[in-house]
Amino acid sequence: MADYTKRWWPADGPVLELLSYLDKLHASAGRPTMVAIARAVHLEPATVHQFFTGKRLVGQAHLRNLALHLDGDPELAEQLRRAAVPAWQDLRAGRPPAEPAPPAHQERGTRGWTVAPDSTEGSEVIFYEAAVNRPNRPRLLVGRADLIEAVGGRLDAGARLLLHGLGGSGKTALAATIADRRIEAGKGPYLWVRVGTTGADLVLDAMARCLATVTGRRWTGTSAGDGRLLAVAGAITASGATLCVLDDAWEAGTLHTVLQAVPDHVGVLVTSRFRIGVADQVAVDGLDPVAAAGLLAHHAQQDSYTARPDSYELCAYLAYQPYLIEIAGHRLRQYALTPAELRRQLETPTEIEMPAGFAAPGRENGRRLLDTTYEALPPDARAVLGAVGGLFSGVVTPGLVERCLGFGANRTLAALNALVDASFAKRAAGTAAYAFHDLTVGYARVVLHGDRDPGAAITAVRAFVEAYRAEHQVIALDLDNVIAAAERAQSAAVEDFLAIVTTLAEGGYLDTYGHLALLNLVDAAIARLWERHDVRRLHLLLSKRGNACYNQREFAQAVHYYQQALALAPTPARRAVLLSVIGKSYAESGQRAESDEAFAQAYAIAAAQDDEAARVRVLEAHTVAAFRQRDYDRVRELAERGVALSRQSGNRASEAYFLNNLGTAHFHLGVEASLGYHRMAMDIGTELDNQRVLALTHYSVGIDHHALEDFDEARAHLTEARRLHERLGETGASADLRAVMQRFGYLN
Repeated sequence: MADYTKRWWPADGPVLELLSYLDKLHASAGRPTMVAIARAVHLEPATVHQFFTGKRLVGQAHLRNLALHLDGDPELAEQLRRAAVPAWQDLRAGRPPAEPAPPAHQERGTRGWTVAPDSTEGSEVIFYEAAVNRPNRPRLLVGRADLIEAVGGRLDAGARLLLHGLGGSGKTALAATIADRRIEAGKGPYLWVRVGTTGADLVLDAMARCLATVTGRRWTGTSAGDGRLLAVAGAITASGATLCVLDDAWEAGTLHTVLQAVPDHVGVLVTSRFRIGVADQVAVDGLDPVAAAGLLAHHAQQDSYTARPDSYELCAYLAYQPYLIEIAGHRLRQYALTPAELRRQLETPTEIEMPAGFAAPGRENGRRLLDTTYEALPPDARAVLGAVGGLFSGVVTPGLVERCLGFGANRTLAALNALVDASFAKRAAGTAAYAFHDLTVGYARVVLHGDRDPGAAITAVRAFVEAYRAEHQVIALDLDNVIAAAERAQSAAVEDFLAIVTTLAEGGYLDTYGHLALLNLVDAAIARLWERHDVRRLHLLLSKRGNACYNQREFAQAVHYYQQALALAPTPARRAVLLSVIGKSYAESGQRAESDEAFAQAYAIAAAQDDEAARVRVLEAHTVAAFRQRDYDRVRELAERGVALSRQSGNRASEAYFLNNLGTAHFHLGVEASLGYHRMAMDIGTELDNQRVLALTHYSVGIDHHALEDFDEARAHLTEARRLHERLGETGASADLRAVMQRFGYLN
């Protein structure tokens, strides 16, 4: 038999009535232990003990289970609990008890919710004392556990949070679930306000009328300005609400005013398609793939769909958006389709429709949800969205948008920010680019550019590339659009195609960011230019194509393209440079004679023209070739000549290049000289079979090879040196060598 302390019970009031009823049930059942009760209702004994001692208010579901187990009346128990909730909140917050409500309110409260006696067009206010928000809380909410946990904990501290995302992402369902679960956890009632597009005056009046009904206080509707805000705030406090949900807010001004009427100790949860008003913002986007497939299976009433590959493919096509997946599930069930069959029937994600139009107005399909948001955008934001629909990628830079529309920089940024506010786009982290939601891009292409002509986009991309030819980072952000436009222009606008590719080459983009993503375009442009016999641009692209082959270590192909470019070289200086890179490519292939011949021709041309700049370029290539041939004496000689020429012409960048190569040449020459002496010493140690000498010389040779970056040779010699030290019993030397090998990465 169990008993418990009652020192935390209040002296009077509705909380005492609830606790007294629990105590009566406990006594009638013969005072069972808390452990026995907890086992029966699937709770922790400590939790049950807190319910009976008054340290914690029991939630609706737990109270029902307790009443049933103790042979009580669940409906009576719930009436007592609802009456106790506001008083409990006052006790916890140290506030005086709220004014008692009239009998009429007690009748309304038995349902667990209260509405204003008069409706307000476009706005709705409901006061929930029980977790019965069935109109907004779904039967199954999947994939949102992390958001529920993150948001719920912050609301306990009176935080003000915004849930934002595209229409159909599940913001309202998430908010209703969070709010109802707070009631179930005994955290008090909440005020649900559907704001919509209603003005602040009407919303505040609706809140006031509802709260007047809840608290039994009279609302005359005569207050205005700050007085009305204070009156509504006082009514919220008197109601015992611990949370205010402002659902589907559209107008920033309305939201700003309504938030002023919510007391600081009351948490606020705002849902909106727009990122407005609230400092703490939480994005509600698509589900993860597993949760999405589970939701599809739930609405299709087919458990097997949780593990089918075509379910995952369908959910991915629908951008993992909860409402579109819900529609898909209904279609699968209604028309006995498989996910693969439905996917084949869909032309665009946003066009999927609820079967037989069985949906709330404005929610018949994904397009209607986006239409509503689109209509609320300012004209410039609509124009930008249309431009994105005409492009090829959902990631764009402001610079490309400017070329599409002819807008100035500030006007473009303002329009892009409006699209960010509407959850249609977001700023790509750490860049100047904007990434548009997949559904937004699809909507823009189908609805705003259903019969789009790529010509305008191609022209805009060409203008963009020409304007930013030297700003390679900007071009890189929009490279998907650039490549797609160039590919489309090959047949639709050949001159634009050639201009885009050659601008990337002339502006240095290919040298800075490489060729891999553009090789096919460069090859196609070369073919076109051969047809036109466009010598200037052909020479340029053949040279760049040779560079690409060299960088990919395709040296024979590099020589092939360089020789073609050499035949079209417009000046002696260009001939000298091309001969030097041909010589460098031959050196990489081990063709020493061919390499030397190419460099000799290059030097001869530079000397005949007395062109010091060309001579410096040839020397730069020749030092690279000599390094590849491990001819460090030649590297030293070439680098010394390069330093002298660079200083003579005042070319500081070239001087630094040659000085660096000169130092490297001396390093290699010095190490190789050391290696020669060390190997001679090792040979003597072998001849004399002197283990100590061999241990020392293996160590020295290993260090030499490490300096030359011959790591396998270095590891072998250092390992042998350590073995010899251990054989000689020189444990200290062995330990020191082990530490060296660990530092160099030769031991784990």
